[in-house]
Amino acid sequence: MRTGRTRPHYQKQKSQCYAYFRVRKEEVEKIKGGQFTTYDFITDSFYFSHTKKQLAARLLDALKKKPTRFSELAKTLGAGKSTLYLLCLALERSGLIEKNGENGPEYRLSPGFSDALGEYANWWSRWIKN
Repeated sequence: MRTGRTRPHYQKQKSQCYAYFRVRKEEVEKIKGGQFTTYDFITDSFYFSHTKKQLAARLLDALKKKPTRFSELAKTLGAGKSTLYLLCLALERSGLIEKNGENGPEYRLSPGFSDALGEYANWWSRWIKN
């Protein structure tokens, strides 16, 4: 448990760890043209600083290669544990990554994220027709 002067700041950061995904019609051509990047996706999904967006993109790219334990991610990405924890928490709460593993949790990309987005799109399509 955090105490001292950093505790309120840390609690505020932890409470704001979620996505606010925005759909930007002007990026459709970029997506279709194969120019949309992981960084662009993170930018559309989270209210992070530039540095944290870069770290999030690198984290997702690392997990695309293989599921990885937290300590290995911290070492590979050169990230502080507190920063990485909050980043993983935001990505996990948003459904992009999940913990899995029998010998201790590993983070991996969540296959259910695209299904959830598809359901939102399907709901919208049905709703505008009624």
